[in-house]
Amino acid sequence: MASSSMITFAAALCLVAASAVAVPPATLQETCQSAGEQEALCVQLLSSSPAAQKTPVDTPGLAQAAVMAAGSNATETAAHLQRLFDSEDLKNMSPELQRCVEDCAERYQSAAKFLGQASEKMTAGSFDEASVLIDGAQSVVTLCQRSCEGVPQGELTACTKGVVDQLCTNAASVTRLVVQK
Repeated sequence: MASSSMITFAAALCLVAASAVAVPPATLQETCQSAGEQEALCVQLLSSSPAAQKTPVDTPGLAQAAVMAAGSNATETAAHLQRLFDSEDLKNMSPELQRCVEDCAERYQSAAKFLGQASEKMTAGSFDEASVLIDGAQSVVTLCQRSCEGVPQGELTACTKGVVDQLCTNAASVTRLVVQK
């Protein structure tokens, strides 16, 4: 049996944790600090958003802008990879690079769909669900990067440079701020 002082301590700890309320960030800088290593990219990406011009910033609006930017980049990358996959140039590539292009074309299409769905969930106010979809997009991009590990650096930067991954990190971090409110 637990002692009464232990139960009292646990109850007090739960009350303190329950009373902690996340304070929404007031500025774009504060918002983008949650992106960690991607803070500079976050600020650059979101500084022109109307949501960044408000005081305090419109965090849900910034999250939506971040998801849309990631989705746009994923769509562009998927289209580039599909064109490459459909081209005659594919025959001249190494088998590793061919597999990488094929795999990543499909994975970036999936990432774009996840991010499109995340944007729809945000519009509906379902930020928890949007967060899960962003994580899903980031996971398929990571799988693409792993499938291209055997490809020499520089042969296919669309798969290995990780811009969509970085944009998903931004979108996920800003969305988490909305979920914490």
